[in-house]
Amino acid sequence: MPNARVWDKHEIKAEIGRRGGTLKSVAEKYGIDPTLIRITLARKRPITSADQAISKFLKVPLHELWPERYDNKGNRLVPIKPLKTAKTKAA
Repeated sequence: MPNARVWDKHEIKAEIGRRGGTLKSVAEKYGIDPTLIRITLARKRPITSADQAISKFLKVPLHELWPERYDNKGNRLVPIKPLKTAKTKAA
């Protein structure tokens, strides 16, 4: 059985380029901010909308691109953390 392809940020960016795209064009095609694509590729923070845009553009399932983030049904493995809110001081 052949080894599964390893998709790191460099491989993803290269494949987008081989298919005639750029990070910006992928973002524009799927209606998201290009910054989100850069953030998710840098692994600073997984962003589902950006992950999905890349997955759709490349026609590669989410779980193949990011096996640490998604199961084979496309569900997030790591829960999304709620936003932190400022704590108010008691008077």
